[in-house]
Amino acid sequence: MKRKLIIGHVAVVFSVALSLIEGNGNARPATTIAPAADVIDLKNLDQLKEAFQHDRGAVRLISLLSPV
Repeated sequence: MKRKLIIGHVAVVFSVALSLIEGNGNARPATTIAPAADVIDLKNLDQLKEAFQHDRGAVRLISLLSPV
């Protein structure tokens, strides 16, 4: 039982030590943040269709909000 506990502690210490080593090959440079999208107040469904056709291939989000 004590041996398993010691092995567990050694494994934790070893993994923490590996994560603190400088020059880690897994590190990636920070990416730039894309500018925020404009909010569009739609008056009819044709405006929504036109916006979807214009932004084909891009990630799009539709939020339906209700005052209730």
